[in-house]
Amino acid sequence: MKLRSILFTVAAAFTLAGCSDRDAHSAEEKSDPTFLFWCFRKEIVSADYTIPEMNTPAEAAFLQNRLKTIPGYVESTYNLSSHTMTVSYKSSTVRKMNFEEAIALSGFAVNNRPAYPNTNKPAGAK
Repeated sequence: MKLRSILFTVAAAFTLAGCSDRDAHSAEEKSDPTFLFWCFRKEIVSADYTIPEMNTPAEAAFLQNRLKTIPGYVESTYNLSSHTMTVSYKSSTVRKMNFEEAIALSGFAVNNRPAYPNTNKPAGAK
């Protein structure tokens, strides 16, 4: 009897643990929902990075090429006037901090985080 009540409690907890419904996510553009304990979440997500030292298209291209090597990277765009880069990635494969770390390791300060010293920036970068 005690085992039956424990199993019922566990089953109820899993049933009530839903985050949202799949229909809401299926309408999203580029949606590839991931299932985790009755919870559907968006697989492709985007994050913005502020990179004050990114001033030229060559520097932006250098960073994009570095980020492309990270598993889970999907695409990125940059805006030189606002010194920002938007990176889209697979949330089940990689985390936002991995891209921030890669940018800092490339010799650029990012999101109020200093660049790592002794890194090789592209030719002509300050």
